[in-house]
Amino acid sequence: MKHQYKHSIMALAAALLLSCMSSCLKDDEDTILLPTPKTLKDIPNDYSATENPLIYNPNAIIPNYQFEEEEEEDGLFVYRLDMTGIMNPNTHEWLELYGTGLSEQNTWLSLDGIPKGILVKNHSEDGTVSRKFDLVFLVDNSGSMDEESDAVARDIVNWANSLTNSGIDIQFGCVGYSVYGNINGGIDFTSQSGLSNFLNYGTGTQRTQHFGGANASSLQNYANNYGQVGGECGVMALRFANDYFTFRTGANRIYVNFTDEPNQPNYATAWSVEYLNPTNGNWTPQQGTVHTVYSGSTSFSNSTGYNEKPWLMSEYTGGTILYASSSFTGVSLNDLPVTGAMQHSYSIYFTVPESLKDGQYHSLKVTVLSQDQAVRAERNFSIRFE
Repeated sequence: MKHQYKHSIMALAAALLLSCMSSCLKDDEDTILLPTPKTLKDIPNDYSATENPLIYNPNAIIPNYQFEEEEEEDGLFVYRLDMTGIMNPNTHEWLELYGTGLSEQNTWLSLDGIPKGILVKNHSEDGTVSRKFDLVFLVDNSGSMDEESDAVARDIVNWANSLTNSGIDIQFGCVGYSVYGNINGGIDFTSQSGLSNFLNYGTGTQRTQHFGGANASSLQNYANNYGQVGGECGVMALRFANDYFTFRTGANRIYVNFTDEPNQPNYATAWSVEYLNPTNGNWTPQQGTVHTVYSGSTSFSNSTGYNEKPWLMSEYTGGTILYASSSFTGVSLNDLPVTGAMQHSYSIYFTVPESLKDGQYHSLKVTVLSQDQAVRAERNFSIRFE
């Protein structure tokens, strides 16, 4: 098979790839368009590729990702793997990624165990690639959140404004969930100003206790029939957005959950944090990462199905956790690592021969290892080329 890869690459002239075709991920995720075609000469050939290094004790994650595919050229296809940034867990700085053939190489990709030549593009430096992010705020609006609700709304608006002004292609949604264990407010994706108008509906917890936007009536009808569990349930809010919000094709999905209470699913497995546990296979990385802002006590006893640690939503999906005081003072959402993750996103380009468009699942592995080995991350994908 390796010989076939090399033969295909060497036989090609450097030509511009034209129209978009679809890729099929194992989890039936959306396919998206590659806005700027790459010529094959830009992508290092597989002869120059080396094997993925072995990773011991991974300490970083490869978070949100999306696959994209372009039309073939003489039996060869160019694929693109979009991903958000990777943080150095020691310095909290964002790692610059480098691909095949560079002295600084710290990123490798293999397909069915065969090393692939890769071209890595930093989106902040490559103006031809525009990344899309759909960001949803999940807000506990129970009475215990009254003290911090105004500050939370203020910081959400300020953060949304900062992200919009940074040049990121981003839109915002919000879901409010109550002490009674139901969805009692929300707005589908909108601009920063639309989100601001929604959150300024009232004061305190009233800010998210209503439905806004063009499809407010539909969202309210969906919420009325979505269920009730009798306690604050961030997983219900997460799944409500996943089920009914109009996510854009190809956008990375990011959630931020604000609460001061345990997740309380009343033993309903569909609303438990364990639903997100990757070992259960219910939630895929393409569906998004959850970041937690928690302003309550961490000393409660975790009880699966009853009182669950809400930050497990982040641990299970590859998100981050920000602990805040009950007054939400001294906290800035700009401190959330996801801010830098969006601003330091990357694309990895690689080629796929037509022979692998066989309807079968193929294993793809991405390894990131910094030269000082301080950052160690790896992710395995199962992908079907169609």
